[in-house]
Amino acid sequence: MGLHNIQSIARPTTADEAWRLRTADPEATRFLGGGIDLILYTPETVTTLIDVSRLGHAGVTAGRNALAIGAGTTLSAILEAPEILSYTNGFLGDVLRHVASPLQRNVATIGGAVARAHPWSDVVLALLVLDAVVEVFDGAARSIAVVDFYASRSQSVAPLVTGIRLPMRMPSARGAFEKFARTGFDVGLLNCACVVELAKGVCRGVRIAAGGTPSLARRLPEAEEFLEGNRLSSETIGSTAKLAARGVNARDDRRASGSYRRTLTEVGVRRCLERLADGGAEGTR
Repeated sequence: MGLHNIQSIARPTTADEAWRLRTADPEATRFLGGGIDLILYTPETVTTLIDVSRLGHAGVTAGRNALAIGAGTTLSAILEAPEILSYTNGFLGDVLRHVASPLQRNVATIGGAVARAHPWSDVVLALLVLDAVVEVFDGAARSIAVVDFYASRSQSVAPLVTGIRLPMRMPSARGAFEKFARTGFDVGLLNCACVVELAKGVCRGVRIAAGGTPSLARRLPEAEEFLEGNRLSSETIGSTAKLAARGVNARDDRRASGSYRRTLTEVGVRRCLERLADGGAEGTR
């Protein structure tokens, strides 16, 4: 594994050109964005990298109905965008500050994080609870709900991710994030996030998800449905957290047991909801 077999780098200027290069020889080509995963996981068969930095898919733009983020935007650039500070009370920025190290965030792109989709990904977790839409190109430009994007990853060549759209929410919308990791820059044993819209103290649009289970993050519908229409009382928070632990698809691996992960899910969801009840979005490692 690694980049020692690379013989050439193509630099297309359109998504169509990039896609044609990729599909012409799927075994020998890979898209190159930030490149962090390619350094670690490039198969020996890959001899050509397709640099997508010239496609113009970068930047953060706030529209009337959605916040648009280009796939080539680095995590650091997203953190620095003023639009991110106000979106869901700064929730997305809080999540991104917990991703890897500052130096890695300077290189890693959100498109790469979405396309690679590590099971412990904090980015994928956040996009799930924000109802994100993934913009892709696979011969034609398409928009796919992030849930459907990961449910349909069976095609031989994954589409080129060109952007992310986050729907605008009510001003009362806020989110909270919790990550359990052994060290500050380690990947999480488990992570979880909650997003709610508070209408006169009542929870609407509830989204709750957990990742690193050790599978890719998934929403927890039973916990969401219970909290929908309820207030963030201590009793409701406790019951929601227990339902989340019961509904999480947690298993054993070399890093943690399924039982421990279910405990972490209950603790993490409870902490997130308590933070939301207190009016804050700041998470912890």
